[in-house]
Amino acid sequence: MGYASDTFADITRQQYADWQQRYYPKLQGLMELSTSGQLMNNQLARADATQQQALQSATLGQANQQARYGASVQSNAGDNSLGLKSALAMAGSKNGIREAETDRQMGILTGGSTSLRGLLNIGGSTT
Repeated sequence: MGYASDTFADITRQQYADWQQRYYPKLQGLMELSTSGQLMNNQLARADATQQQALQSATLGQANQQARYGASVQSNAGDNSLGLKSALAMAGSKNGIREAETDRQMGILTGGSTSLRGLLNIGGSTT
């Protein structure tokens, strides 16, 4: 072969070896993370902590607002509406996380989450 084709082949081999050495291990690690469910479990744990913190902040804010007017927060032993709303919010956020994980895994399996036609329609309607 000629000098140019040999040089091009050598450069291509070097690029592929570099890709295998530097990028392929990272790609494998990301694929393992996205298919193992570890990301979802971490996100579910963060959702628990975030929801508890939000509930505490809301309760404290309500108590502070009542204290500004000289009133105290009255708790009704039979009223569990805050607990029910909190449980509903927690279930909704966790279901959203699980649905996003399913979408991510299906996107990996199918090679993408949107079709080319869907990408072309972004930003405007076709009607």
